[in-house]
Amino acid sequence: MRYWIGALLLWLSGYSQATELVIYTWEYYLAPEVKTRFEQETGIHIKEVNYDSDEARNRLLSGGYPPEFDMVSIDSLSLKDPMWKDLFIVMPQWISQQNKAQEQAFTENCGELSVPYMWGSIGIAYRRSQVSSPITRWMQLFEPEAGLLGRIVMVDDTFDLISVALKAAGYSINTHDKAALQSAYQLLRKQQPFVAAYQLSFAAIADSHIGKDVAAAMVYNGDFYALQQNSPYKDWTYVVPEEGSPLWLDCMTILKTSQHRNEAARFLAFLTQPDIAVLNGKTLGFTPALQKSYLPPAILTNPVIYPPNPQLQRSEFYNADVSGDALRNAIYFAVLK
Repeated sequence: MRYWIGALLLWLSGYSQATELVIYTWEYYLAPEVKTRFEQETGIHIKEVNYDSDEARNRLLSGGYPPEFDMVSIDSLSLKDPMWKDLFIVMPQWISQQNKAQEQAFTENCGELSVPYMWGSIGIAYRRSQVSSPITRWMQLFEPEAGLLGRIVMVDDTFDLISVALKAAGYSINTHDKAALQSAYQLLRKQQPFVAAYQLSFAAIADSHIGKDVAAAMVYNGDFYALQQNSPYKDWTYVVPEEGSPLWLDCMTILKTSQHRNEAARFLAFLTQPDIAVLNGKTLGFTPALQKSYLPPAILTNPVIYPPNPQLQRSEFYNADVSGDALRNAIYFAVLK
């Protein structure tokens, strides 16, 4: 009996001291099955704290953040800012060496402070029963039919919001031409009466005040699954417009202040295993940052997860110099003020 009590106390002591990794990330951005498998294999618990925009995340990180944070998911464009060198560790070399399945271009774009996580498109989700004809182009979101008045949701993000307007106007998302950016601004201003909210689509759908009225939205591809889960309607469809899409790449980092760097590195190594990355992608609806040869047909033939080839050829990743464009910031604040 005394031995049993002692063993129980020892087990409880070990349980109470179990490591917990806190990840600052988007909602619906880590498959429950992936977290469970890692926790079962290692005993390390994963806790998520969610943000709802790049701007909100960057403000918190630059202004001081909770000390328990260990890891952050962050877009590759934001990572171009040298300020993050003071916040994130340089990735241990063994993490990149242990997995050769990752796409080299993504590894280079994420840089020395992170590892590639997911990439994807930005498209349009809409309810088929609420439009007179299928939506296939960005301009149909900026010059919508009358029935969409006050029923559109747009993402609250400086670069992505302006970039889809640039695509609608026929310009590259990487342009610095003032006339092109002015055209994007005019489209965004003209669209305002049709916009119910500037926020993530699934969050707007879940909003009791506006959710039932939303009929179209600018959507990060994987968020379409979350939108469907939160909506009472079953006639939603997702399309990458004919003009193509801004393409995004997200990376995973480890904070210098983390008290669990080894465990965090272990989790990143786990996430980048091809089988785990594919499971994560198929579950969430995003594309893992792997070489195409490692992606199964279930991902490559799913237009929500992997953009159809004609649209993909017209799509673009951001150039690094876009991140310092003050005019885009001015447009963003003028539209959302």
